[in-house]
Amino acid sequence: MRKSFVIAAILFSQILFAQQNTNEPTIGLKWTPTGLAVGSLSLNAEYNFGKNSLTAKIGIPLTTSHTFQFNDEDATFNMRATSFLAGYRTYLSKKHMRGLYFEPYFKYVHHSSDGTGSTTLEGVPVIMDFTNDYNGFGVGAQLGAQFMIGKRIIIDFFFLGPEINSSRNNFKAMEVTTTIPWTFVQKNEAEQDIRDFINKFPFLKNNTSVMVDQNNKTVYADFKGALPGFRIGVSIGVAL
Repeated sequence: MRKSFVIAAILFSQILFAQQNTNEPTIGLKWTPTGLAVGSLSLNAEYNFGKNSLTAKIGIPLTTSHTFQFNDEDATFNMRATSFLAGYRTYLSKKHMRGLYFEPYFKYVHHSSDGTGSTTLEGVPVIMDFTNDYNGFGVGAQLGAQFMIGKRIIIDFFFLGPEINSSRNNFKAMEVTTTIPWTFVQKNEAEQDIRDFINKFPFLKNNTSVMVDQNNKTVYADFKGALPGFRIGVSIGVAL
């Protein structure tokens, strides 16, 4: 992850200090508000040279909350994401930094979350603490369209971005109501609750290994493999 941020810092510094002998803007600095939904402040930069651009995005973690259904009850998760993306953009129109574009890209994402939920084990109400940790490296290609309001305001809409990721996800659920080890029935019920929860997420439900630590009242669910993804969103910013 440190290497990714070093690369991003170098690229951003080159973009900020690069100059061209032209009256047209060559630098775009943008913000992607949709990143807030997954707990990230997403800052973007673009350095243009003719019909092509180098692009970079850094996602700075910010805590956001989402509610999911766990055993028909609300479970609130606090989520944070760190990310880095680098791309090479080619504009398909003759307008400078405007119009449709095609952009292959590389990305890295680290996403973490923690939360609390309720369930019943052998008829007894219990509280579960959850933690989740995701790491993924991916490649993809997106179609988008960039517009200018005047000569300075940028609206960048990326609407078709299929990708594939090499991913690892580790989920842990621990009962914190008491310290007494689970009975055999409670162990099986806790495992089934976690399996039902994981089955809500496509591509994970049939590829996740689940293990139960009966004495420590903990269920582990681990995934490692390829995950498809899709990138869509909008950025706004300024051209320099």
